[in-house]
Amino acid sequence: MNTDLLFFCTMCREKPLEEIANLKCTINHKIKTYKKGEYIACQGDHISHLYMLSKGKVKTEIISESGFTISVEEIEAPYPLAAAFLFSDNSCFPVDVIALEDCEIILISKAAIETQIAKCSGFLKGFMAYISNSVQSLSERLKIFSQKGIKAKIAYYILRHDKKGSFELGRSIVSLAEYFGVERPSLSRAISEMVKDGVIEYENGKGKILKYNDLNELLG
Repeated sequence: MNTDLLFFCTMCREKPLEEIANLKCTINHKIKTYKKGEYIACQGDHISHLYMLSKGKVKTEIISESGFTISVEEIEAPYPLAAAFLFSDNSCFPVDVIALEDCEIILISKAAIETQIAKCSGFLKGFMAYISNSVQSLSERLKIFSQKGIKAKIAYYILRHDKKGSFELGRSIVSLAEYFGVERPSLSRAISEMVKDGVIEYENGKGKILKYNDLNELLG
């Protein structure tokens, strides 16, 4: 069986591949492929199936009412797309999903998901954990957007990634600019100014916090 179907199952996903192969744990599904650049889903599309990205990489974007495009994130397989919205009253994609390379999507109906939840406690626990983590991730993103000014966004992000005075951005400057919803040159300039002011040290995605008070004062 395709092991990506067991993505949510806390009991099965840690088992050896040979043991998984012998499981009689099947989920009804179908597979669809997309070419690089194709739209897998558009913002507002109704969600009738769980979309499991099993091969490839996608990016997600939000289009504001004014037409401004905000990059949300890049997602690599294996990973579910918009699973947190599957059983909502208004189950629609909150973002555009665009293939960054050739992709394969496993489509699992709501009925099949409900059946799996009913018969497998491990799947239920994994699905609920994923939903909770998605809400936490969304909450973090909203907190970043609520920060007024680029330096405030940087300060919040650095403090969230603080490990005993050191931090790693975990993203390229281009990716981080898209994540913050700002222009790359503006982000680079803000980081350079924070280095010049002695608030942080930074080089090649890694740095040290020199002035905690100054970082905290930047927060909105």
